[in-house]
Parts: sequence; C-alpha cells; structure tokens
Amino acid sequence: MARKLKATICKGFGDKLGKCKNQSLNPKKSPYCKNCAGNSFENQISRLFEVQGYEVKRNLSLSGTQHDFFASLQYGFSKFGVLVECKWKFDENDTVNSEDVRKFHGSWELYNKQGLYGHADKAYLITNAKFAPQAIEVSKNLNIELFSHYDLIKNLMNFEPYLQQLVRNFSKSDLANHYIEINSTNGLRISKELSMFLADDENEALVILGDYGAGKTSLMTKFCADLATKILSGSEAPIPIFIQLRDYEKAFDMEQLITSMLVNKCKIVNGNFNTFLELLELGYLILIFDGFDEVARRVDYSVKYKVFTEICRFATLKSKIIVTCRPNFFNQKDEFEKIFKSSPLHFEPNRRTVEFSEIEIAELTEEQIEKFISSYKDKLAEKGYKVKDFLEIMKEVHDLSDLAKRPVLLNVIIETMPKLLEEKGRRINAAMLYEKYTGYWLEREDSKGKTLIKAEQKQLFAEELAWKMFNKNKLSIHYKELPKEVQEYFKITSQDDINHFSHDIKSCSFLNNDDDEKGYKFIHKSFMEYFTAYHLLSTLQKNITSKNKTRDVNLLLGQTLITLEVGFFLRDLFESKNFDNDNIIKLLKGIELHSLSEISQKNVISIMAKTHENILPYILKLSSLDGVDLSCAVLKDGVISNKSLIGASFYGATIENIQFKSNCVLTNSIFRKSKLTNVSFKQLELETTDFNYSKIHNCNFNGACLAYSKFQYSHVHKTSFDTAEMTEVEINEHTKFIDCSFDSVLGIPYAIEQL
Repeated sequence: MARKLKATICKGFGDKLGKCKNQSLNPKKSPYCKNCAGNSFENQISRLFEVQGYEVKRNLSLSGTQHDFFASLQYGFSKFGVLVECKWKFDENDTVNSEDVRKFHGSWELYNKQGLYGHADKAYLITNAKFAPQAIEVSKNLNIELFSHYDLIKNLMNFEPYLQQLVRNFSKSDLANHYIEINSTNGLRISKELSMFLADDENEALVILGDYGAGKTSLMTKFCADLATKILSGSEAPIPIFIQLRDYEKAFDMEQLITSMLVNKCKIVNGNFNTFLELLELGYLILIFDGFDEVARRVDYSVKYKVFTEICRFATLKSKIIVTCRPNFFNQKDEFEKIFKSSPLHFEPNRRTVEFSEIEIAELTEEQIEKFISSYKDKLAEKGYKVKDFLEIMKEVHDLSDLAKRPVLLNVIIETMPKLLEEKGRRINAAMLYEKYTGYWLEREDSKGKTLIKAEQKQLFAEELAWKMFNKNKLSIHYKELPKEVQEYFKITSQDDINHFSHDIKSCSFLNNDDDEKGYKFIHKSFMEYFTAYHLLSTLQKNITSKNKTRDVNLLLGQTLITLEVGFFLRDLFESKNFDNDNIIKLLKGIELHSLSEISQKNVISIMAKTHENILPYILKLSSLDGVDLSCAVLKDGVISNKSLIGASFYGATIENIQFKSNCVLTNSIFRKSKLTNVSFKQLELETTDFNYSKIHNCNFNGACLAYSKFQYSHVHKTSFDTAEMTEVEINEHTKFIDCSFDSVLGIPYAIEQL
C-alpha cells in the first residue's frame, strides 16, 4: 500500500513544491491535486500575459473574495486593465457553466467598486476545458469574455494555419493511404510508446533510432499530423514543431533555424523567439528534430555535441523533445552514450543534464508487410497481381522477404516486381532493387519521347551529383546550383540548352523538389548512397586501364571515409556482378597502400572488406584503422597486434581463428550481426562495444573489460568470460549463453547467472 500511496501523492506547486500531502486526483492526467493543478494553470496563464507586456498582480483578496490575477498594460498615457479568473478541469470534456460566469461577473463588479489595484476594463474567464452553451450565452449578456488556454496561445502566436498545413500535407500524401503502424525493438507499437512518452512527466526527451528506410520521418510526419488534428478538434495536446535538421547547416544557429521556421513554414508574422521560448517553458509545444544524422557526415564529436547542446537548450521540465537519428551516425559507440545519455544543458538560470530515453525501430513483421502490400492492391492489380499472389511470389524469390522488412525497400519491391522476376537465378539484394527502380523510371521517361537526355546519361549525372553531394556533406542542392552542375557535366553553353537539360534532370523521379529550401534532393537519402557506391565502383573500373593508377585511386578515395550505408551498397554491387570484380580487386591489390593518403588507405581496405576475401594481410599493413568501415569483412587465421581499431565497424563480419593481442585498442568497436569463431579478445579494452545480434562460438574474453557492452539477441556458445569486467552489460530475454564460463567475473548481470 505504501508504494501505491507514494505514486499518487501530489508533487506540489509553488511554495508547496515537494511539500503537498494531498493525493493527485488523476495521476495519468496531472501530477497535482486539485489545488496545485489550479495554481499551476493560473501561473501558466499569468505568464502568457507577461509575455505580451502586461504587469501582473496575483492572488488578490478583497472582502473575502479571491481574485486569480489582475493584468494591466500601459498605452502611452492610457492604461488598460483585465481581471482574470482561471478554471482548471481534470476532465477536458467537463464544462464551465453559467453559474461560474455569473459568480465571476459579481467578483468583477466588486473589484472595480473597491478599486484598490486598478480599474478592470475587461473580465476574462479562461479554462483548459470547454464552456457550456448556457455559459456562452450568459457571458455575452454580462460582457464577460471567454477563452480557452489555446485561444490565448493563438493571440500570441497563431499556429492554426501551420497545424492545418500539417494535416493537409499528410492527408494529400501517399503516406496517408499506405501508412502502417511500426514496432520498436521492445515489441510495442511505437505509437503507444509515443503516447506513454507524452504522458510521462518525468521523461522529457526521447531519441528514436532507425536504419535507413526504417520509417523515421514517416513516423514523425504521422505523429505531427495526429497531434495537429487533435488540437484543431478542440482537444488538449502539445503543438508539434517539426524541424528537419538537414536545414541546420543553412542556418547560423538553432535560434536562427527556429525563427526562420516560425516565419516561413508556420507563417507566423510575429514569430518572436522569446515568445516561442516562453510557450516552450510552459509546456505548450513539443519539438521534433528529425534527422540528427543529416546535419553533416564528416563532423567530429565536438560538432555533433555542439548541435546537440543547441537542441538541449529547449528542454524544460514541461516541454518535450524528440530526436530521430540513424544509429550508425556515430563514429565511435560511446559517442551516442556521451551525447544522448549525459549531455550538460545550458538553460538559464540553471545548468542541468538532459536524460534521453531511447526507442529503436524494429524490422517489419510479416503481418505489417502484408498490411502494407494490401494498401497497394489497386496498383498491384494494374500490374496483374493479386495481393495473395504477390505475397507468394515474394516468398519464392530468394532474400526478397528479408529485404521487405524495411519500408523503403518494400515500396521499391512493389514498384519493380515485374523487373525482378526477370532475374531468375540471381540473388536479390538492395542494390538490385535500387538499380531496377531507377532504371524503370528513367526508361519510362525515355519512352515518352519528350526528353533531351537519354536514360543512361541521366543515370551517370545522378551518380556524379550524388558523389559531389556525398563529399560536400550536402543532402540537397539549391535550384540555382543545379543548372551549373548540368552545364559543367554536359559541357553545354547555350542558356536555352542549359534550361532544357536542367528541366529534364528535374523530372527524374528519384529527385525531389525541396520546397522549403528551393532546391532538389534525392527522394531518400539511401538513393544518394546507392549512386555514390555505384560511382565508386564504376570509376574504379575505369581506373583499371589508367596509366597512373595510384594517383587516380588516391584522387577518388582520398576525400571522405566510406560510410556503413555506402559500404552495404558496395557489397551488394559486388555480389550482383555488375562490374569487373576480379580486375577491380586486382587493381586495389596492386597499389602499395603506403603510397596513398590515410583516408585512401582506409577506404581501400573498406572496399576490399566487401569482396569476401580475407583482408587480414591488409589490416596488418596499417597501424591505425580508427573509425574505418570493415562491415561484411572476412578475417581468418592470424594474430593482430599493435593496432588501433577505436570505433571500427565489423558489422556483419565473419572472423575465425583470430587472436587480438592485448596491445590492440578496440574500444567502442561494433561487432553487430557478426560471426565470431575461435576469436581471442583476452585482456582487451572492449568497453561499450556492440555485439548485438552476433553469433559467438568458442571465443575467449578472459580478463577483458566489457563494461557497458551489448549482447542483446546474441547467441554465445562455449565461450569463456573468466575474470572479465561485465558491469552493466546489456542483454535481453533473447540472449543465449550456452556452456559458457563466468568464473570470478566482475559485475556479472543477474540475468546471466540464471542461464
């Protein structure tokens, strides 16, 4: 009973903060009792008046009558006064009745009769609920003005056109017809987790993690539209401010970005930043920062931290923040922990820490895939398929069902199924889906006979454009820059030709008009990554016959490190055998690594890691592979010593019979989805390393520091952890430890002891 009583005690407000002994009437709705809830609401309303320049006098008692507050505003030689009564209701569907209005009218008359605090020209009755029809009629006769708290916000900043736009944009989009509920890796609907987050007063910040095409932006678009619909229908909900962080580099700082959004996107003429902060402080807004990974790629920890602390400026005890991000944006595993788990917040007058909770988007289930495909039944019928038949074909095509677990790829599958069926006998992978999708749309434009540029040239231009954007850390190109790129690539000088060619390029279906920034971007970031990978291999293939191979390879690979996502497409393109794989590998093998720049050296090994060849000889040639993408690598039969592999990614790697000597540095490394057999990590520093979803057999972690590492969904067999440090190692019910040794382990998780 003590636990239950503690959970319902009012948290207190004002001078009763932490001291109130009353019970909260509805803990799910408010942490306050009736009195404290009313005082909190009164404080919010009075601060809204103060933002507008009013002088506020609170809690005025006259002849035994309590008045909530009097607000006065000086206009030159004149002064305007308002007497305000606040009515808080725990149930938003409850109403303020006509008797409340009559009582307040009597209080207004008494107040002006005594005249101790200034004349009240107007009387405002304000509530968080609704007004009964009779109350509205009585107020007109008594000259009492009625407001909801949202009406006051509209007077400060009218978000209604913006909210209508959120609803309208969603309802007119394809997303409205094809949106499906997605789950988190916790097994819950994310929409439910978002509702829990909104209702949890102790949880002020949330980060949503998801790989490319997992549906992060779609999720937030639907979330904002739902909140907007709720507000416009008269229900209480925070106003969603949807900020896409790809615009951050175009703004000098976050204040400039938000001010620009208030004026340009929300269409708020008086978009004042200080008023915005006040509404935020009062809990009327929720900020959604979409695409933390889209700020820039080639940024170090300090830049990421700066952007994050800018975001954290807007966290308050009543407002909430949501950030979406790809998990692989962080070069080192502990970057995520440092940034999202323990970031100092500079919010005047106090300095505190913002603690982010975390949700990761799960892959689509069979039921969700079927529901998504069913939403396209009319389009499938046009292609000659029934939903049931389409699902059967997907199961028959190798790897297609696995690829369909990501929404963006599932959409591509629907568009390209007839083309995919022509590829019998070939393994279907993501690169093939993108190849068929882009080829299909380019050929369709060609078939209309109205284009100046043939499909092949459009494809090559897209590769070149993607490559430049990748190296310049840009996700969009301004409309004024696009004609310059067209002119340079196609070597044309006539302005008419430049305009016509530019129009042709804009019509590519994988390029989208970015209305907010008056530019163009790929319809999804993954298309840029696909074209980047394609450009890399096609250029390497051209370099096979080069007279100065070392110079050309260095020019190509020396600009920026290959990312994990580009690496996945490189692997798929090698598997699809669209290129002269053998001679590309021969080219890279024939170049002396030490004749290349450091970035080029790392990129050569990163590309070689996608070829299924044992890359151990190449790793042994370099002393540092910090932050390099070694995803899908094969390492076999050898000893690795004196190597710095801080933050290296062995995502999906196959590692057999390898001994990492204790003088290696593997802190913050990633072994997610890897297969480790007879690998020794004895006495290594492996703090915060990610082994999630891995298969580990007959390995040695004796004496290793595994504190804060992750083994969720991993299967570990006949592996020794004797004397290892395992403080706060993350496991779950799907983690399996079979025939493993844990003698003298420090900080062993209780759950492991039960296996």
